Amino acid sequence: MNLSTKFLTLCLILIATSGFSQKITEEQKEKEKNKVKIFTSEENDNLQRFYYEEVNKMKLSEEKREEYYNTLLFYTHSMSRLDDKDKNYTEKEMTEKFNELHDAMNTKMKALLTPEQYVIHLETFGKIMYSVNQKKKLKNTEK
Repeated sequence: MNLSTKFLTLCLILIATSGFSQKITEEQKEKEKNKVKIFTSEENDNLQRFYYEEVNKMKLSEEKREEYYNTLLFYTHSMSRLDDKDKNYTEKEMTEKFNELHDAMNTKMKALLTPEQYVIHLETFGKIMYSVNQKKKLKNTEK
């Protein structure tokens, strides 16, 4: 199974298992309850597909692709948890922590990728961040 297939399988497993929470610990249940969801499942699927297609344009080797996805998943998971209800961060604190994570991720990506690949990473991640910000603004106006 190539890395692309592994990544898609991992995404599908993560999505599928999120619905089966009978066997998770109390701490995991509490974390899930506090998690803020921005996108619908369909929107998440579309974003993941878009990102996958953009990463393919980088023409990464198997090894580099795996390292890229591991780095990306580590930082984006941390970023996505900043606005959990149990964190009680102010907007300013969330922004500061997000910027720290974003800078750290980009530092790692710049060391991993060629200049051309890094530009694709920056553009693609920028488009995802734009989508997140637009969706958050929309949700805030609905409140």
